[in-house]
Amino acid sequence: MVNKLSKTSLPLRPRALPAAGNVDLWLVDLADLPLEPVPPGTDRAGALRARRIRQQFMLRLLLGSYLGCPGREIELIRPERGKPRLGGRHSKSPMQFNLSHSGCWLALVVSRDCPVGVDIEYERSMPRAGALARRFFPVAEARSLVGLDEPFRSRTFLQHWTAREALVKARGCGLAGMLKRIELAGSPPALTRLPQEWGESASWSLVMPRLPDGVVGHVGAAGRQVRVQTHLLVPLGRP
Repeated sequence: MVNKLSKTSLPLRPRALPAAGNVDLWLVDLADLPLEPVPPGTDRAGALRARRIRQQFMLRLLLGSYLGCPGREIELIRPERGKPRLGGRHSKSPMQFNLSHSGCWLALVVSRDCPVGVDIEYERSMPRAGALARRFFPVAEARSLVGLDEPFRSRTFLQHWTAREALVKARGCGLAGMLKRIELAGSPPALTRLPQEWGESASWSLVMPRLPDGVVGHVGAAGRQVRVQTHLLVPLGRP
């Protein structure tokens, strides 16, 4: 189930974690926020570093609004494999979270005691969508996608890709060996089969939430009929 996209402005107020069966999805356009601008003439590597700093700042700011503390007090553990998690004095918090970014957009999902994952991509032309689908998707799914005309082929590929990423991130495992074991059908994609060790497909939720124009993405969660509330973070005074 998907709720409408609501706008929330800075500064953030303290928030309670979502109730069981609910997930908060935050969307942030980093280029649209009153953060220190990247100096003119910055090279690509410097621009990427600046973007990562902005992403980390907003991640900590959002997590801090749920944890009731400044973002600088949050300790994040980043294993080589698996998703980031809370450490230190927040290690026993029931909060679970996951993040994704594409271009200037940052997405963060937050839940209470529910493994969650999110993946977003800019919607764009994908000339190799057919070849990538044949390489990474089950045969029947790839065949169906290859038969589509543009721009539907590129859009459907990104839908199916972000759906897989979101589910894998919710599970907390790597992509290797998993992509072809997840079976989806249609547009927007519906979950039809998961790896046997994940349990029944019906015990997982796959949601394609309402997103800003030009952004494609999914939320995956370990639970039945998980509801997603989407929040677009905007500068103070923005209608």
